[in-house]
Amino acid sequence: MSCADDLTVDDLNTSVTTEVLERVSAGEGSNVNLWGWIDRDNVVGVNLVDPGAAPNVIKPWDERLDDDEFVESGVDDELILHIPFTASLRLRNLSLYLPAPGHPHRPGRLRIYANIPHPPDFDELESMDPIMDLDVSEPPIQRRDLGGRRDVDEWPLKVQRMANVFAITLLFSEAGTGQRSKVQYVGFKGDAKQLTMDMSKLGQVPASQSADKRVDGVAEKKGAGYTTIR
Repeated sequence: MSCADDLTVDDLNTSVTTEVLERVSAGEGSNVNLWGWIDRDNVVGVNLVDPGAAPNVIKPWDERLDDDEFVESGVDDELILHIPFTASLRLRNLSLYLPAPGHPHRPGRLRIYANIPHPPDFDELESMDPIMDLDVSEPPIQRRDLGGRRDVDEWPLKVQRMANVFAITLLFSEAGTGQRSKVQYVGFKGDAKQLTMDMSKLGQVPASQSADKRVDGVAEKKGAGYTTIR
């Protein structure tokens, strides 16, 4: 392995470049539930049956399987969720609770964009390259909770591209029917620590969130589909 890939004390104590931040963020770090850092009141949806329902999918972890709160697309199967955070975070995993695989309202494709400062429309997103373009028609791993129920699906994120994120925009599309997409839960896991020049504190978690459980990583889905990373 090249020594150029190793971080030194000088790297951390001098002017920190984007390259160094990405190298730090790609390593081991905390992987806590970031629900407490989502600016829920300002979550916005585009093309929803109920335009005000977007915050409904941002739930505490123990309510993630609640079927009573969800969003559905309106005129077709495309919907946008724009999710701001209260601090710039390092994201490692995306958690989704969608209709079961094969359900006509489960979206098949998800495009992920980072750090758009305002809720975008479809034309704006179509002119941009997503950070990740995922096939979400099937989960990477079928997960069950302690009661045996189908649990949320999880996808690992491209950490080097999500080391300092203040907003995430999700574009769901390609539902089984081609007419309507449904999303029941959206969550994130990663480092609940704003990136600053004080690199000695990387990986620390605010005391109020220290009880959050760690979640095992999930291997990226293999095979054909929208798993390319731009």
